[in-house]
Amino acid sequence: MNVLLITSDQQRWDTLGRLNPAIHTPNLDRLADRGILFERAYTVNPVCTPSRCSILTGTYPSQHGCFHVGTSLPEGHGPTVAHAFSDAGYATSLIGKAHFQACKDPESLESAPRVHGLDFFDQWQGPYFGFDRAELVIGHTSEPHAAGMHYGAWLRAQGVKLADHFDIHHYDHYGPWSLPEDLHGSAWVANRSIDAIDRAQQEGRPFFLWSSFQDPHNPYVTPEPWASQYDPNGMPDAVPVSGPEGKPDFYRTLAAGDFYGEDPELQDRAWGDVKIRPNLSDADIRDLRAVYYGMVSLMDHHIGRILDRLEGDGTIDQTLIVFTSDHGDYLGDHGLWGKGLPTYEAMQRVPFIVAHPACTNPGQNSQALQSLVDIESSCLDAAGLAPLEVSQGVVQSSAWIDPEVRVRDLCLVEFRPAQGPYKQRTYVTSRYKLVFYDTRDYGELYDLESDPAQESNLYTDPAYAEVRSSLESAYAAHDEDDVVRERKAVA
Repeated sequence: MNVLLITSDQQRWDTLGRLNPAIHTPNLDRLADRGILFERAYTVNPVCTPSRCSILTGTYPSQHGCFHVGTSLPEGHGPTVAHAFSDAGYATSLIGKAHFQACKDPESLESAPRVHGLDFFDQWQGPYFGFDRAELVIGHTSEPHAAGMHYGAWLRAQGVKLADHFDIHHYDHYGPWSLPEDLHGSAWVANRSIDAIDRAQQEGRPFFLWSSFQDPHNPYVTPEPWASQYDPNGMPDAVPVSGPEGKPDFYRTLAAGDFYGEDPELQDRAWGDVKIRPNLSDADIRDLRAVYYGMVSLMDHHIGRILDRLEGDGTIDQTLIVFTSDHGDYLGDHGLWGKGLPTYEAMQRVPFIVAHPACTNPGQNSQALQSLVDIESSCLDAAGLAPLEVSQGVVQSSAWIDPEVRVRDLCLVEFRPAQGPYKQRTYVTSRYKLVFYDTRDYGELYDLESDPAQESNLYTDPAYAEVRSSLESAYAAHDEDDVVRERKAVA
């Protein structure tokens, strides 16, 4: 069986046409028609590097060691899911954004100045963390970093003057982009992914292909006609800012535009992932959301080209396809943008579609919990291969075939925003969300069934003491399972 993993970057769980009539994603919808759309999927960390390294390794950030974008997975780290497929004779390719290494470390392959060594990327194509072939890009839309690595080398070969289109340095920008659509990063990822499929077939080998798109991460810009595809007046309203009563103090300081306030372990060390844009009016928010939706639809169009290739000769019938994102985006909900400590669903929850050739009842939605850490073990299992010895993921193969199956009781989202002991752990069950903080006596508890916007923190509510105790027991058992697995791996 072939395995195709498609990921986007910073895409909200609710930006799929099957779940949201305000957005058009006909190709992701047809992928869901072939398989199962999972409505309750969660990241393992709200920023890029940790979540992507968890997909690659099948372990949580606390295990693989990359807890933020300033950290790197060491060169030679392994084994990874790509190593396992390569060892089994698969043609393995990573096309697009990796972000397994720091993007602000001059020694990192994925950081300046190395990303701008286009002559190097003209010659080098891997191996990279177990992938036999790697064609990479880093950065987002119009920022200068995004015109580097293999994508930048390709643009240069097309005669593009990079500075004409990749010249926006601040993440707050949104609107139309001057880059022609056929030169967009999503077009390039689709082109190179199709070439990787062709190459594997020519070699007579099954493929494990990770097609990693960069959109819809900010800066929120996209070419026409996609930038104007949506009427801003048709955009869903942002969830309004609610009172911070009962929540950790950073909810209050963020809502007030003071970021993380006076907490010494957060102030000036939280990497600034949460963006506060108090100058945006309601109309501005709708304008920005319309461009974000256009970014998703442009990406969807090019994902459709990959699906067309697989359908053209029937290869799709022998291919497991998984689509997801590394994390979400507040996108103006609660007055926030981007990602960070506030544990709202818009940031922690991700889109998740699986089209398994053996799916017994395709076209259904499922409420079965899914986690990004499960992708490694589940893809390997679906291909008849053993999960990695260090794997902390749950094998989801049965749930990927039958929408009625549930194999996971809770999901864990880890976040360590500072270079210190401050850590956040979120545990999500089918109904509740419980949040712990190392070195702090505060916490959070929400009933997602009655309070999906997470307005009422029930952590100290006596009426929910039994619920909290039960969840804490489940959390302790979850952590103990991971300790046992880690000891077995070391032994």
